[in-house]
Amino acid sequence: MTSTVLFRGVRTARENRARAESSRPQRALLVFDHFLKYCTGLAGGLAAEGSEVVLLGRAGDDEFGSVPGAAVDFVRQELGASVAFERLEGRVRDPNTIRAVLATRRSLDRFRPRFVHLQESVVNDVRLLAAARVRPRGFALTVHDPTPHPGDAVRARWKRRLRSSLIRHAGVVFVHGESLRDEIRTVERPTGAVVAVPHGVETPEVTPLPDRPSMLFFGRLSHYKGLDTLLDAMPAVWKRCPEATLKVAGDGGLPDHPVLGDRRVTVRLEHIPEQAVPALFAEATCVVLPYRQASQSGVGSWAKRHGRPVVATAVGALPELVTPDSGRLVPPEDPTALAAALVDVLTTPGLAARLGAGAARSAREEASWQQVAALTLEAYARYLG
Repeated sequence: MTSTVLFRGVRTARENRARAESSRPQRALLVFDHFLKYCTGLAGGLAAEGSEVVLLGRAGDDEFGSVPGAAVDFVRQELGASVAFERLEGRVRDPNTIRAVLATRRSLDRFRPRFVHLQESVVNDVRLLAAARVRPRGFALTVHDPTPHPGDAVRARWKRRLRSSLIRHAGVVFVHGESLRDEIRTVERPTGAVVAVPHGVETPEVTPLPDRPSMLFFGRLSHYKGLDTLLDAMPAVWKRCPEATLKVAGDGGLPDHPVLGDRRVTVRLEHIPEQAVPALFAEATCVVLPYRQASQSGVGSWAKRHGRPVVATAVGALPELVTPDSGRLVPPEDPTALAAALVDVLTTPGLAARLGAGAARSAREEASWQQVAALTLEAYARYLG
């Protein structure tokens, strides 16, 4: 009898603890070095789902053209006071780095996050892991690019090893496409769950298409993004649609190509401020992603937000982003196929408008930040709870 009563008492205590745990606020700590814009979107979605959220990142404004204060301004503009933004001051080798980590820990201890969610960029500053008290199997990790992009700078060996260790010890790894689940299992050794969630998209803000057919190549100008392939395709595009224009906007290195000297090509070689981005998409009939290699594309998500069709290459998870009712897919490094798809979108009456409407509908119904947040919370509860 006594043992039965004791057993019931233990079971009741466990049930009470479980109920208390389930009633705690869904407090999430999002930790990043890069990908602040992504984390801000996810934080907004989590907050809309009823979670309390804190962002933790290294002090800096690299994602915003190094304009002082731009990162804080962006978060406040997007989220208001609904999400706190903790910034880890200094650098790894600063004399006061331990003091900065301890101060951040004390602040986060008051928040008591239930879930810790890292972006893979945290390997750039190990202090973030210490400040967030990261423990094996007790955190989620988003891997945006399972395989490094060709032509990009190679991480230091210790950063590559740390990234692999985080992937191996995460309770759940998030990727942005079903095809990327197989890819990360091939190139790494995750022991926890691997969950595919879409790259979130803000609420669509659709503007009318421009009167003149135009194309936009937007974002960081890296070799893997295939701008040279697009430039090779332009003579064939102009042969069928001579009035078409091309705008190239972003920072990085331009290829040496004669098409860049054509008066129908405009180049804006700089970091594009947030407030200038909507106008770029408003002036475009379609957005071009001629990538050699890819995982997903934030630019493609932005195109959907602005109701613009996407012409992209069938690499990585781009076929999951660009469906037949939102754009066109072509083989990579094939200027002839790329030109044919662009001509089709630019010259077929009503096609660009239909594809743009499909893109906006997809953003609204399948990849809103609140929908992404709901899938993320479900994975938290299942694999970190």
